[in-house]
Amino acid sequence: MNIETNEELMIDVKFKVTDVLRYNMSVALKSIANKLALLIGGILFGFFIYKLFNRDIPLDLFVVQNIMLIVIPGIIFIMIPWRTWQVTLAQMQLPAFAFGVTYTFSQHKIILDVGESKEEMRWDLFIQIKETKNDFRFFVDPVRAQLIPKHNFSKEELGVFKRIAVRAAKKEICKFK
Repeated sequence: MNIETNEELMIDVKFKVTDVLRYNMSVALKSIANKLALLIGGILFGFFIYKLFNRDIPLDLFVVQNIMLIVIPGIIFIMIPWRTWQVTLAQMQLPAFAFGVTYTFSQHKIILDVGESKEEMRWDLFIQIKETKNDFRFFVDPVRAQLIPKHNFSKEELGVFKRIAVRAAKKEICKFK
């Protein structure tokens, strides 16, 4: 039996607030409601700019008459990140994010050890395993994913992880760079 098929990799994952915020912002931007809100905000702001350059009244009077074309997009562009920030801060209080998780990857399963509990997951649970610039995302559906930031891996561990994942999961599921 080839020893490489029995490879196992244990990684202690520590999360930074920026890791969780980056993931939560990507989730927020996948929401149809948020996309629609951003589109409406962009259109209103664009309309304001158009009217600003085609005005025939003084600037101060124009701003007063069109204040809602500034306020509504401003609220939209501030509230989506603000709400995402609040969700991120709440998540950072959870044990997995506050204290970290130990992942053990093998060809047959993934074990998550949060300290007080362990969970086993099969590789076929995931519909996609995607590598981004900063992390790996193990999607269980089109939006929800397990997050493993790359800063937790050494260069050698990255290679071992990718080898295990490609062997364990279907090749079309793994989207690695």
